[in-house]
Amino acid sequence: MPEENKELWCIWVWETNTDYVLCNGDLDSLPTLYQQDNIRYEYNQWNQSWSRVSCTIFAAVWMVSDLMNYEFSLDEIKLIDNLSYNNPNYHPRKKWEWWWVKDAVDLVCKYWNDKHWDLGKIAYYRVNKYSDIVDKILEKWYTMVTNFCPTVEYAKDYYVSDWVLDWYDFWTKTNGHAVWVIWNNHRAIKDNYKGRMTSDKTHYANIYELKHPLANITNFSSYLYVYTKVSEDNLEEIKRLNEFKSKVLLAIETNSALWHLTNDEWYRNKLHSMNENNRNKLEDIQIQLNRLA
Repeated sequence: MPEENKELWCIWVWETNTDYVLCNGDLDSLPTLYQQDNIRYEYNQWNQSWSRVSCTIFAAVWMVSDLMNYEFSLDEIKLIDNLSYNNPNYHPRKKWEWWWVKDAVDLVCKYWNDKHWDLGKIAYYRVNKYSDIVDKILEKWYTMVTNFCPTVEYAKDYYVSDWVLDWYDFWTKTNGHAVWVIWNNHRAIKDNYKGRMTSDKTHYANIYELKHPLANITNFSSYLYVYTKVSEDNLEEIKRLNEFKSKVLLAIETNSALWHLTNDEWYRNKLHSMNENNRNKLEDIQIQLNRLA
């Protein structure tokens, strides 16, 4: 990124040891990483004076949009941005100053779950860029966010040739910039402005591919963040409990019919006892469903 674009920078990631972490073994366990669609949303951080230092906010908002297929209005993004200033729950941020990736991800997550819980809640996880799970997450069309140190050499690598970042080791800078890592039939970077077609009509000018895994590119932070759908994480369990509930209700109905048909007193007692257990199980199922609602 050219030197004159300092306003787009962010401070750094600021990962913490309290982050939920996704490791290699988690791909087939909770939270379930459901296959996503390839619908992408776009916002232009550069168009508004108030947002030119808010790449971290736009990064987190954009991740939610891609995950939930929800388009934020510019007014709503500005409202979220305002929440990041002088907030005692986060590292201090003053007007016209950059911010941390982790704080922005956490803030937008809490905002979404408070304001848009009816559309499904979300959670976020930290992923080490050296983990094999990075490409597996991307291949499921999740958008991830990270920080990197932009340089002129870095920008020239992809911008003046084929929109592919071919090299992997560039001189680093003190400051960073928050960007999105996506799957575009290949691992790729999506920058924080609305895409426009290149003059040869072959590429969107805010997306470029990475020839090498993130683990090999020294300018990128060691960590990424990804949002998952909490509601979808619970979906299979909700389905199981509802199927269980239906079968227990059917068992109660069947046992009641058998109770009326039999003349065997011992058998009647067993049927009655079983239905008492089934009714207790129904209460237990309902409690579990209420927790997942």
